[in-house]
Amino acid sequence: MARSTFLKTAWVPLALAASLASSAAVAEPLKAAVGLPPKNSTVVSYEAFADYVAERSDLEIKVYSLSLLSMKETSPGIRDGLADLGFVLPVYYPAEFAESNLVANLSMLSTAGTQVASPGAAMTGAMTEYIFFNCPECLAEYKAQGQVFLGSMSSASYVLLCNQPVATIEDLRGKKLRSGSPNFSRWAEKFGAVAVSMSGNDQYEALGQGVIDCTMAAVSELTNNSLADVTKYVTLGVPGGVFAGAATANFGIPSWQGLTDEQRAVILEAMSLMQADMTLGYHNLSVADMEAAPGKGVELLDPSPDLVAETDAFVMEDVKIIEQQFATDYGVADTGRKVAEIMALVEKWKGLTADAAGDKQVLAQVYWDNIYSKLDPKTFGME
Repeated sequence: MARSTFLKTAWVPLALAASLASSAAVAEPLKAAVGLPPKNSTVVSYEAFADYVAERSDLEIKVYSLSLLSMKETSPGIRDGLADLGFVLPVYYPAEFAESNLVANLSMLSTAGTQVASPGAAMTGAMTEYIFFNCPECLAEYKAQGQVFLGSMSSASYVLLCNQPVATIEDLRGKKLRSGSPNFSRWAEKFGAVAVSMSGNDQYEALGQGVIDCTMAAVSELTNNSLADVTKYVTLGVPGGVFAGAATANFGIPSWQGLTDEQRAVILEAMSLMQADMTLGYHNLSVADMEAAPGKGVELLDPSPDLVAETDAFVMEDVKIIEQQFATDYGVADTGRKVAEIMALVEKWKGLTADAAGDKQVLAQVYWDNIYSKLDPKTFGME
């Protein structure tokens, strides 16, 4: 099968590509840690990724959903050899992954300026391209933590999932909002709300018990983390942006370097598909959850026009704050140039994904053509 057209096949297991299989036997399955519940769309994408790899090589990947390592344990767990690969959230480790988190903190650019159907698809491409090809410091950060970076995915657009109605600037004042990253915290604080840093695993209980009034997350969380049980209102359109601080499938260095060239080639191919499957999985689930929300007793609200206008202004003002913060607090050098490069890549990827955001196969091909086909499985991550 031609390398440039392999993604035209369906994202389902196929009994083919024996030529890519290595003759070397693998003693044990590779352990993949995903600190999310079994029915979460990320876990579903991981299972499909494992199937793809198994059908095209002699590798077996066993996905451990919420049973091997928690979200906060995954990065050190990969470093220490408890898992061979896993779903890592660099935002939990601001000092260790400052360079990567710079990009993640600019994720609100995905819904500012040019509007696209799937901001997450654009941000996934922009962040992954930036880390692979524009940011040797990012790759060095992962290497220092014993990991090989293989890609970054993004959620659907962020909204407010609340246990009481919040639609205006006045409504926001004094409300406790769960935040997954600093830029969303600053948005909350701009409008007089209280930002509460909290793991995604804890938001269900916190929202249900009234510890927080809202969580800033994608609508897909109504299903992915069962928040429909504890959410009464969803305010669309704000804060906007996406969660882009996820390293989709970081490998432990010994595990990656212990593979054959052919095995690494299959994994890179599979990554193009998993990036598209995971990102659009969140997007499509958000659309479905919005349609189903009224039937589950969840009311959809539109934000007031002044809240929308103030949010748009905030995004552009916050770029300078992010630039200064990462230079001062985390010692990231040349932040002005890096921020400019990221902004340009976000706009570039809005264009590249404009006609692909509704089709996983088309989007996967875009990721392959523009990113993964440029990585050499013989040399990438082998130093």
